[in-house]
This record gives sequence, C-alpha cells and structure tokens, in this order.
Amino acid sequence: MNGAKRGGVTVIGGGIIGTVCANYLQREGHTVTLIDRNGGDPDEMCSFGNTGGVSPASVVPIATPGMIKDVVKWLMDPLGPLHIRWSYLPACLPWLIRFLRQSSPERVRAISKALASLNRETFEAYDPLLKEAGLQHLFKRTGQLFVYRSEDGPEHDRFAIDLKRQVGLPIEILGAEEIREIEPAISPEFRKAHFIPGHGHCTNPYGLVKGLADHFVRRGGTLLRETVTGWDIGPEGPRGLRTASGRSIEVDKVVIAAGAWSNALIEPLGHRVPLESHRGYHVTLSDPGVAPRIMTLSADDKIALTPMDMGLRLAGNVELAGLDAAPNFERARKLLRIGERVFPGLKTAKFTEWMGHRPCLPDSLPVIGRSPKHANVFLAFGHGHQGLIGASKTGQVLAEIIAGRPASIDLRPFRVDRF
Repeated sequence: MNGAKRGGVTVIGGGIIGTVCANYLQREGHTVTLIDRNGGDPDEMCSFGNTGGVSPASVVPIATPGMIKDVVKWLMDPLGPLHIRWSYLPACLPWLIRFLRQSSPERVRAISKALASLNRETFEAYDPLLKEAGLQHLFKRTGQLFVYRSEDGPEHDRFAIDLKRQVGLPIEILGAEEIREIEPAISPEFRKAHFIPGHGHCTNPYGLVKGLADHFVRRGGTLLRETVTGWDIGPEGPRGLRTASGRSIEVDKVVIAAGAWSNALIEPLGHRVPLESHRGYHVTLSDPGVAPRIMTLSADDKIALTPMDMGLRLAGNVELAGLDAAPNFERARKLLRIGERVFPGLKTAKFTEWMGHRPCLPDSLPVIGRSPKHANVFLAFGHGHQGLIGASKTGQVLAEIIAGRPASIDLRPFRVDRF
C-alpha cells in the first residue's frame, strides 16, 4: 500500500468492477469518489445476481469454432441457453455478425491468451482486498465440476479444455462413479465430467460488492448515489460531470466502469464500442433439498448450480432484448426444470428470480486502459460473463497505470479503439 497523497479519482459504476477499482485506487493513496446509480442497492446489478464462479482458467470466449450450428439448435429449444426477442433482432444483428466472426480457431486462441492474462491471477489479486475488508470467508476454492450426459462429452469439448489447460491448472477427466464421489446427488444420466480443483466460487456475490464498498467508505472513500448524465469537457478532457439530480461534480481523473450502460458515457468523449447486454437470469432456492459442495456446471445445458449463503443458485441463459425491455421471468423458471434434471432430489417450491445485464463485446474481451482521446479518462467495462473473475486484476491494473507504472499485463487486446 502506498501511503503518499495522490490526486482525486472518480469511479463511475458501483458493481464489482468499479468497486474493486475504487478499493485498489484507495490503497494507492488516491482520494476516491465512487458514483453508482444504485448507491449499493442490488437492483439490476450483474454483481448481485451472477453465478459466483471464481475461475482462473476461464479463458474460453463465448464464440468458438462451429458455434453457428449450436446457435440454430439453441434457438429452436424452449429450454435452450439462448433466446432472442425477434423484435430486437434488427438491432442486435450487426453485433451477432461481429460475434460469429470471432469464432475462428486462430482468433479464439488469441482471445484466450488475453483472457488468461486477465483471469489466471484472480484469487491472488483479490487476496489483499479480501483480507483488509475481512471477506475471505466468501471465497471457497473447492473446485468446479463440468458434467456431461454423454461419454464423449469431454472429447467433444476438447478444444475448450485444451485452452483451459494452457493456464497451467490441473484438469481431471472423471467417469460416472468419480462424479458421484464428489457430488452424490447428481443424476446418473451424467456419465462424464471434467473437474478443475483450482477453481472456486463466491458464496455471496452481492455480499462481496457490498462488503468492499463498506470497507471503501470506512477508509474515507466517498460513495454517491447518482446517475451520471453528461460531462463538462475542457481542452484537456472532462473536468466535471453532471447528474440526473442536477448536481455538477468536479473531476480530476475518471474511471468509467458502468457495465452495460458505459456507451452512454463514452460516446460524448468520442468513443463507441459494440456493447450488447447478454441478459442473464437466475433462480435461488432457499430450501433446495440437496446440498452440493461445489459449483457444478451442466456443459450440455450451459447453466451453473452454485451453493451460496442464501441457498442454491441456478443461473444461465443469454437473452438478447436490449437494456429497456421488461424481464421475461419464464426464462428464469425454465432453469428449475433443468435443475431437477441435474439434481433429481431438488426441491423447487421456494425460490426468488432475477434478471440482470451482462455487458458483452463481440470478442468476449473487456475494454481496459486509458482513453486515447483524453489523458484523464480510464476505461474498465465490458467483462461480459466474467466480471467477478476479471474484476480483481482489472482493479490492480487500473491502479498501476493511473499511478504511472507499467501495466502488469499487455493491455493492447483490451483497447477501446480495437473495433
């Protein structure tokens, strides 16, 4: 920790990315203001409702070779992991085309290398923040189990598994008996699995964000509940921001970490990226009737089942419908039917349901780094399905470059002007 007094930094966005950035900057000695439209309330925050996975080998982009065939199959399946509201198709079609163009083997390997640089030290980068805030109990490094119904499931998934192996973590291929030694409640229809002992999960993702925000405030940080609506721009970049409540706030340096809403903030600064919301759904069962020990992912159904403090969370789905459409909670309730297939003893009477916005770019990589147009603007958004995983290294790297030190990872793949 650097105790030297540094300049002020305003972080816009109080989800996991912005909150981790604020904590890392505070550790560097900066005076930090964290602005969030939810003010720490869960509401639509992706950080409230995510699957909780903490996965150093989460290096496989969403678009992979041959995915176009899977997309067609998923759209025809009422329980499939992808749904497009057809009225939204004209708006999202350009994004989908860009997305599918990222699926060549060569491009996937390059993206995977960049994801590895960001994600493989996720536990190590979280460690100082968790210790200082007293939140170590929220992380369980007990592994993740990826299960398949068919004997050739891991072979079919070999390209992705090989990418994960390049991170350096052990990956074990398991048969039916070994699966049930780890999780006895899993249905016997799952015959193969790959198991990553070095992975883990967070038992309360919102508790993590709230705990880090509370720690930030206890150490002198300022948390404002405001919606940023515009900028006051001087000759060298933004010198102030305006909010929906009518406030004008002076700024020195700014970090934009507003997730799926980031385009509205960066466009007046001369940037635009193809940012799309992958609307995700979850149900959390308060009395599930089964007690899995570790996070289990059904590779066939593309859903995760995670034991958490508040019960068992079933999460997955990608819905393309934009930022403003009302939730379709039938998408969430369909997760219950899949969950009953994974854990036949599952009790589904008591559950809560949720929908949130994952900020996704076509290449599955976030935007991280300094704006090439404004020297006092820094960007940290677009982490897609991996915000909880990538947040810790993102915060560490932002603190490095704002302090004038070289970044500990290569930031070229994460440039805002790469599209």
